[in-house]
Amino acid sequence: MKRASILSMAGTLAASMLVLASCDRDDQKPAAQPAPQAPSQSVAPTVSEVMTTAVPQAFRGVWASDLDECAAEDSTGKMSLTIGAESITYSETSDAVIAVNEITPESVRLTVDHDNDGDVRRLERTLTLSHDRQTLSFNYGDDPHVVIRCPQG
Repeated sequence: MKRASILSMAGTLAASMLVLASCDRDDQKPAAQPAPQAPSQSVAPTVSEVMTTAVPQAFRGVWASDLDECAAEDSTGKMSLTIGAESITYSETSDAVIAVNEITPESVRLTVDHDNDGDVRRLERTLTLSHDRQTLSFNYGDDPHVVIRCPQG
């Protein structure tokens, strides 16, 4: 029984040596390595990496500096704006939204083409919602503004 086991081991050892010897031949190409496998778990991008071209729903709607401006049929000269999925319309100007970078659920950075009577300039705007989502802060030009969400009616 021992003899059969020793012969079997000797045969395995001899076969292994032949395989190893064949690996040293110069004319053989290296064996192809399998392609690395992607991890099975996908990693979600961080919020700061999420980019789109649509303004998130939470920011959309009619906004104004006060309730009187919300109720006025024509602008009273105070700040008012309407935010849609792809544009922001002010009293006399507009922004075409080019890109949206969601910083947090309450804050987005927009790249817009601002049209002021045919003079179009590429600008960055950051919009920030209050926690109750009823107040919006942003810069228009160099001036900071805070507006309220107008009641739907």
